[in-house]
Amino acid sequence: MKAEFLAVSLLALLMLVPAPAAAQTPQAGSQDKGASAPKNGDNRSTGAKEAEPFPQVPRITAEEVERLVKTKTNVVLVDTDDSVAYDAEHIKGAINMAYDPTVDPQDRQATLGALPSDKLIVFYCNCSHEEDSAPLVLEMWQLGYDHDKVKALKGGLTRWEQLGYPLIGTDITPKEKGN
Repeated sequence: MKAEFLAVSLLALLMLVPAPAAAQTPQAGSQDKGASAPKNGDNRSTGAKEAEPFPQVPRITAEEVERLVKTKTNVVLVDTDDSVAYDAEHIKGAINMAYDPTVDPQDRQATLGALPSDKLIVFYCNCSHEEDSAPLVLEMWQLGYDHDKVKALKGGLTRWEQLGYPLIGTDITPKEKGN
């Protein structure tokens, strides 16, 4: 089990590293004029779907999470940003469990294992492609959590903010807190 967890963790880390290098390759050299490269040299809009890390991780939309929160459905929101970012802004009711791939996996497993198995758990980060929340979904699966009960918030906190959904924290003005 430990070997499997370490293998998945290492694979997750390796999946994060090549993405920036691959995105720069078409721009760095003009030798590669393949059909897969966008004509304008911008990979962000046309390659966004291919760039989604951990495609096997189920996502849930901000609209659906907001509806679940409003109806007080059994959902646990987990903010994976560090404590400073969490204090600055987070979704009301979310708990903070910072994702740090350098932390001892056994320590992280103990923390993750404390989450309830009978509720939907939604991990989110302040990134648009779930780079820090998706790996935790995979770790939850390794711990035996039901695949249908653990998801990543599609678009993360970025999408939540775009939709104007309520946030709390030290960087939120009183008017924003009232949303």
